Amino acid sequence: ERAKPFLENANLIISTDATVVPGYNRFEMNDFPRIAVSDAIAYRSVSLVWNDARNKPLGDILLQSYQLGTLNPIQLSGPVQLNNDNGPGDMNAMPGLKNTSTTGLLNVTWYSRRGANEGTGKTDIFGAANVNPLTSTTPSNSKFTNVSTDWLATSSVIIPNFGDYTDNFVSASNILFVAWSDGRTGVPQPEEAHLPVH
Repeated sequence: ERAKPFLENANLIISTDATVVPGYNRFEMNDFPRIAVSDAIAYRSVSLVWNDARNKPLGDILLQSYQLGTLNPIQLSGPVQLNNDNGPGDMNAMPGLKNTSTTGLLNVTWYSRRGANEGTGKTDIFGAANVNPLTSTTPSNSKFTNVSTDWLATSSVIIPNFGDYTDNFVSASNILFVAWSDGRTGVPQPEEAHLPVH
């Protein structure tokens, strides 16, 4: 018999499985939640982030943290929305989160279409840096790409054309490295950006 975990808890996810993302050549959109543990004394938590369709079909990025040791939810009123855009045609998908900074803060990045790009195929990487895992409010967002990619004008013979996920990693010296697929050259290619975090 397989050993069961000592503790478990459930998290409601409203899937983006039925979402058709213009320019993304694989149906369905993925729902891969990402996880990171903050064992810093001030936070002692495990956090999940995911794209979720409860507020709009093209998704928001949500965060829910749990106390280490008990798995009691920290955000008692429900998950916190990390993206700070709310247009009905905005898209937020494929969050990246691998580990915390050395101080225990979260750094989450994702594909986004917002502002002038709402309702188009033009896509950027946005993120929320230095997020307290105990937060109950939406943090500020930053744009990581310097060129928007129009997924509707980028061709590829690979499915999915922009990958299954984005990712990021915080180094021991607190440098956030962000990786994603980008079509600025006309075909999807890997791109990277980095910046110091706390």
